[in-house]
Amino acid sequence: MNLFLLGATGRTGRLVAERALSRSHTVTAIVRDRTALGWQPRLNIVVADPLRADLLARDLADHDAVISCLGQKSRGDALLLQKAASAALDAMAHTGTRRFLVVSQSLLFPSRNPIIFLLRLILARHVVDSIAMEQLVRASDVDWVIVRPPRLLEGGASRGYHIKVGARPKGSWSMQRSELATFLVDTAETWEHKRAIIGIGSN
Repeated sequence: MNLFLLGATGRTGRLVAERALSRSHTVTAIVRDRTALGWQPRLNIVVADPLRADLLARDLADHDAVISCLGQKSRGDALLLQKAASAALDAMAHTGTRRFLVVSQSLLFPSRNPIIFLLRLILARHVVDSIAMEQLVRASDVDWVIVRPPRLLEGGASRGYHIKVGARPKGSWSMQRSELATFLVDTAETWEHKRAIIGIGSN
């Protein structure tokens, strides 16, 4: 399987590339800095702006799926997710690529929990961008899967993951990034839950 990975140098993206390569898939990693990733067999490193559809389309042909693990890092990234989704969808339309797997956030699930309400206020910029991104993806005619993880942790032992279609799984307030990466590669392989929003958490 040939995977086209956006956000490949991020904390989740690196793990997705690692999982995919360990399963003998080929990964095309879109990066801004070629030195940010080391060479590995079946890893193709492409320097490109993920907000430029023309640059993405140049290398997207013959890939089985696009996976986006992009995330905001500063105030200058306020529109990052929606702009990247728009660029990816345009590139996919140009090349005929059908499968699009994107990482969003669990704060978008309805909740009356006051802690969730407070987090939405604190992370308002991220929430607004994620909502706009999801609207673009859901309105498209590609075969999309949107995954909404909770707070992501790193360094702990992986316990595996469980999911719920269209809702946050009970008790899922945090999970390891490695578990999210495993879900992304599993889904790229099986392509279950097409055109669905997936809540995810640790076992």
